[in-house]
Formats: sequence, structure tokens, C-alpha cells
Amino acid sequence: MPVEATATVEKPRTPPASERLGAYAQASAAAEAAMAEKADRPNGAGASELAHKLESLGVPTDISVRAAAGDTYGAIVEAFTALPVADPAPDAPGETLIVVGESTHAMEVARFVAEAQRLDAEHILFAGRNAAAAGIDGKRRITGAHDARLWAKKLRKSDASSVVAVEAALDEAGWAASIVEAVRPVAVWVVVDASRKTSDVAHHLQGLRRVDAICLRGTGSSGDPASPLSLRVPVALLDGRPSTPFQWAAMLCERLSLVGG
Repeated sequence: MPVEATATVEKPRTPPASERLGAYAQASAAAEAAMAEKADRPNGAGASELAHKLESLGVPTDISVRAAAGDTYGAIVEAFTALPVADPAPDAPGETLIVVGESTHAMEVARFVAEAQRLDAEHILFAGRNAAAAGIDGKRRITGAHDARLWAKKLRKSDASSVVAVEAALDEAGWAASIVEAVRPVAVWVVVDASRKTSDVAHHLQGLRRVDAICLRGTGSSGDPASPLSLRVPVALLDGRPSTPFQWAAMLCERLSLVGG
């Protein structure tokens, strides 16, 4: 049987999780230097107070120390401009985005992306046990790595982009990684619940081997909703909306107001 020759052009993409999850130690050293510099500035005490409050909500030190004293909202926006920015979801013909997460959460993100790109339902696929529970037609269910490779050939020839929601709990990284490897998507997003232990999430991301961005959800049920930022992975969505410094500032200001910040 002749072998189909395909030429693919790789887009520049965020380094995989294995290259980024170890960056926290370096960032911490930079944070200590930033704190020392901030202490020498005028209004350093006020800035440190806000930084301390932000850190109590999980904001990494190297980000929190950038929040200058003054208007809290504006200070947080200024600080969060230092966050890495996630690349947009791939939207060219034949390109695929994989969203990894618990079934309903992964499907929520998949449908959000599909709606934003005006994709038909046929361009959303589901890899997991129960397509019906995820609200998707069984004909668009991927049953395993072999099935994923067959689907991948079709997706690469499509006249539009596609989104594949991969059902995977924190202890199912191996399954999800096999689907990612078979599909060879342009990007991989992982849905992360802010109430989960960051160390458990980090272990999950390492098991996936390929992560380009996370979609953070459930910040309202977490005592430190910004703690996933310590993973050093770009955030594509924050509570179902595009992640921007303004979105972060709105969420954190609301939390600060609840604790008297």
C-alpha cells in the first residue's frame, strides 16, 4: 500500500509543559530581586500591602510585586500585563485544537471556540467514554488512539478548523496523551479547576507531555484562585472568557472586596 506523503508547516508555539513547569524556581529568584527593588521605591509600603493581599489569593510573587500602590484595579491590570499571552485557538482550514478536561468542562470550551469561529457542529469531536453525556452525537466520538489517527486524516483535509474535546480526569493523562499524539493538533488546551491542588495539576500536565495553554474555571470556589499561575502556562480562558489583564483585575478585585481588601 503506498504511503501518503504529507507536508506540514509547524507554527511557532508555546514550549511544552515539560519545559515550562520547572520555571518557577527561576521566577522566584527574579521575584526576590523585584521585591527588593520595590521596597526601595516611594510608596513601597503601600505596594507591598497590595502585593501581600494578591499573594494570599495565589498570585505569584513576581507578578504581585508589579502592582504599584494607588488604584487597586489599575495596579492589578498593570501587574498582569507581565503574564505570558496564550496564542489564539487555531482557525485555519485543516487545523485542530484539542481541549483536555472532564467531559462537560472540555465540551464547554470546545463549543465556546466553535461558536467564536462560527464552526458547524460537525467540526466538534469528542474522545471519551460517554458521548451522550457530553451532549454530542455518537458518530463524532473518538474511541481510542487508532480511531483518532483515522479521524486526523479527515480533519487535516477539512475546509475548516476543528475542535476535539478529550475526556480525561487528573489520573488519565496517559489516555489523553495518546489521543494528542495520534491527532497531532496545532494546539492543546487543558481545562483546570482553580480549586484543585496546584501540585496535582502540575503532575497531570507533565503526564500530558504537550500543553500550550490552560482554561481556568471555578475561581469562585477556590481560596487562592490565581494559584494555577505558578504553573507558568499561558491562560487562554478565565471562567469562560478570554483571559486578559482586565478580566483578572475584575475577578481579583471582587475577591479582595469580599475579604476587606
